Amino acid sequence: MKKNEVSVLGVSEVRWKGQGEIGSGDYTMYYSGGERAERGVAVVVHKSEVRSVVKKIVCNDRIIALKLKAELADILTMQVYMPTSEYEDDEVEKVYDTTEEILQEDGRSDTNSIILGDWNSTVGNESYQNIVGSHGLGRWNHRGQMLIDFCERNGLIVTNTWFKKPKRRLYTWKAPGN
Repeated sequence: MKKNEVSVLGVSEVRWKGQGEIGSGDYTMYYSGGERAERGVAVVVHKSEVRSVVKKIVCNDRIIALKLKAELADILTMQVYMPTSEYEDDEVEKVYDTTEEILQEDGRSDTNSIILGDWNSTVGNESYQNIVGSHGLGRWNHRGQMLIDFCERNGLIVTNTWFKKPKRRLYTWKAPGN
């Protein structure tokens, strides 16, 4: 791979129907969408890593995962697209439950797990144990607490809150009225 090339990348809101894989240039995209192309998820893998893919876990238009064989420990890469605030908490809990099932089945101790995605939550800018760093945004909300609880149960951290970001817009979307 050349300098600055990405070997694995997660994508939310693919908006393609069905499930499958497609190659383009140096990359292969494994995707999972719904019946109406409203949302979807994908994991993009550089051609140098495609042969390392030992398992594809295509759940639905909210969760997709790949398990890659690596030298020291396998790597589970999962892409999650959480329901927005328009959905009830039980819909969010279903996504968390499925994510945890995948972690328990394929993210065992001999595997490094990386979960990417759009969590549609705010975890705030105050450190919390070793889960949330001080470089998040705003104050945590109810869905942020759900994410923190999920991380706590599964020994995970919210990585992007541990690194100071440059002074510019720090988000890609902002809820109306906030």
